[in-house]
Amino acid sequence: MSRVLMVDDAGLFRMLETSFLRRLGCEIVRAQNGPDLIRKATHQAPNLILLDAQKPDLDGPGCVRALKSDPALCAIPILVVTTSDGVRGCCEAGADATLARPFESTALEMALSSLGRLAHRQGPRRSASGWVRVAAPGGPRRGRLKDISRTGLFLALPEPLRLQEIIGVSLRLPGPQAGRQVRAQGVVVRQVAPDPDSHLIPGVGVRFLAIDASDESDIERYVNRTFTETAGVPDEGRGDPDRS
Repeated sequence: MSRVLMVDDAGLFRMLETSFLRRLGCEIVRAQNGPDLIRKATHQAPNLILLDAQKPDLDGPGCVRALKSDPALCAIPILVVTTSDGVRGCCEAGADATLARPFESTALEMALSSLGRLAHRQGPRRSASGWVRVAAPGGPRRGRLKDISRTGLFLALPEPLRLQEIIGVSLRLPGPQAGRQVRAQGVVVRQVAPDPDSHLIPGVGVRFLAIDASDESDIERYVNRTFTETAGVPDEGRGDPDRS
């Protein structure tokens, strides 16, 4: 999933909410100010940064210079929304693109698309539900399955796991495979921390490291199958794996 990190006013955020970003399934993360932007850019690896340089107490060119001077962040494209008088300063600071107010929503979409870093998540993936048992170094715990693919899954967890932590997972897929337990070893490759400015559910993304071929086949069939009777999937297909 592509991630857009932004410092904005409410109007610009509402514009993005109805834009093609949502249709692509992009994650939109909001920062409150310059320091918060740098912190979230460092820890959340966005695909694109959007700055509203007219936000009070925000130094647009200063934020751009800080981002572009950091070797770990300088490759992230930056789009700055500013006044016509502010375009030159933002460009000189290193912004990859600028938009001068007033502008239409279509102009924003074109500017974002031109930066070429937004795309669907790779590989087929399907939303799912149900409990997942997690075997982690800090002790066993349970999480809620949110989506799954042949190569990994996302878990909603009240307590975070460390990046690169090796864990075991055990779950039952909804639908025809509901009676069969799937087990895998995986590594935590993504964290979503609780954030009131983000629409995302807190949890972790896990990439499978070791999984039985038959379990992998069951997941692939589940992801690729089109259920015309999704609303009729029985509750036992969403059961707690502890109730076995």
